[in-house]
Amino acid sequence: MLAAENQFLRAELRAGLTFSRIALRSKQESKVERNRVNARKAYEALLRFIPGTKLSEESAREINSEMAQLKADLRQLGEDV
Repeated sequence: MLAAENQFLRAELRAGLTFSRIALRSKQESKVERNRVNARKAYEALLRFIPGTKLSEESAREINSEMAQLKADLRQLGEDV
């Protein structure tokens, strides 16, 4: 079960970071908005699931680093996180 939880968190992080980076690079407002919303949803899901997931020290460090990047991207997109 732990491996599945770890994979879920990593997949959600990859999706969130992909959405945020698309939003940051896009010139089309509708594309920015759609991807910003999806990145925020991924971030919120991660906040909900991370506390109940047991992670190795290494995994926790990697996930926290990527979460910090996602949070920074969301702030750059105008989100209050």
